[in-house]
Amino acid sequence: MGRGLKTENRPQRPAKRAADPEMAANRRLLLKREARLRRFGYDSRVGIQFVLAQALPLGGKVLEVGTGKGRFLIRLARHVKAVVSVDVSAEEQRCARLNARNAGVERKIQFVLRDARRLPWANETFDAAVTMNAMHHIANFGQVLREMLRVVKPGGKIVLADFSPRGFQIIARAHRDEGRTHPREFYDFRALAQTLRKRGLATRLRKGANQEVLIGRLPAAAA
Repeated sequence: MGRGLKTENRPQRPAKRAADPEMAANRRLLLKREARLRRFGYDSRVGIQFVLAQALPLGGKVLEVGTGKGRFLIRLARHVKAVVSVDVSAEEQRCARLNARNAGVERKIQFVLRDARRLPWANETFDAAVTMNAMHHIANFGQVLREMLRVVKPGGKIVLADFSPRGFQIIARAHRDEGRTHPREFYDFRALAQTLRKRGLATRLRKGANQEVLIGRLPAAAA
């Protein structure tokens, strides 16, 4: 908005400079966390690349469930026209927004603070709905999946990705080393694939070293 109006942009520049130290500090924390996970055997860059290799292409407007720190979101935004990212944590979305700004993709992303079990959009709003490494944080994911299916257009994609058993072991070890526990709701991807097929979706299930990915494509609209 207002890209061509220089007089409107000038007052915003001091605010942008003031935010830079926070953005840089947030970036340092993210890189430190990623380096720590790599020492335990999980590289988020490899995981994201694996998921995107299975999921792409994703056209049009995409819904992401589970913003987190924005690692996957940022990479996703580089491949699609627009992304709406939903999360229940304002703190996580603030971190993700700073990371997206640092990566130069913030303009392509709309952040929405919302429980994904009750999405505010009408039926068939999005061309695809995706989630990566968030399912295990969500109780009653079946409700979220129903909402994802509701808001995706005929012929669109559902992408469900989470850690593999080995990936969960790595993340659990990293958390224990910090004196924390890693919450985990367990979902069987084969059972999820069966659920999607019962709804008429064509499915593909792929397993990597640390990730599992389920792709479902909704039936096309009747001619």
